[in-house]
Amino acid sequence: MKAKLFITALILSVILALIPGCQVEGSGLEIKLAPIHEVEISIAESFPEQIFVNITGGLADSCTAFHNLTTERIDNTIKIEVTTERPGDAICAQVYGYFEKNINLGSNFTSGLKYIVDVNGITRTFEYP
Repeated sequence: MKAKLFITALILSVILALIPGCQVEGSGLEIKLAPIHEVEISIAESFPEQIFVNITGGLADSCTAFHNLTTERIDNTIKIEVTTERPGDAICAQVYGYFEKNINLGSNFTSGLKYIVDVNGITRTFEYP
């Protein structure tokens, strides 16, 4: 009887540990470029007009989360790097998720020029009005 109770408790504890979807067994984070699904550029009807970038990215499993977003502008190219983080030795539920980020690039652009927005290798262009 005690053996059955012990085995039942052991199985229950394993199931409960997996329910949140993520159990960390080691330390350290894996930082990777996020898979990007959509990049949309919009121009706000303000004065001066402002450029917004809406990014939809993927999260590989239940332990993966948005990590960071950096923006760098060189001439007419705006490079945006989006990363995710995940515990190194985690056991995770294989559930693919999504995140969405909105970035205001401002209005420091020249009218009539074309600009390139590069988000982790996905490029879009826009012309500043």
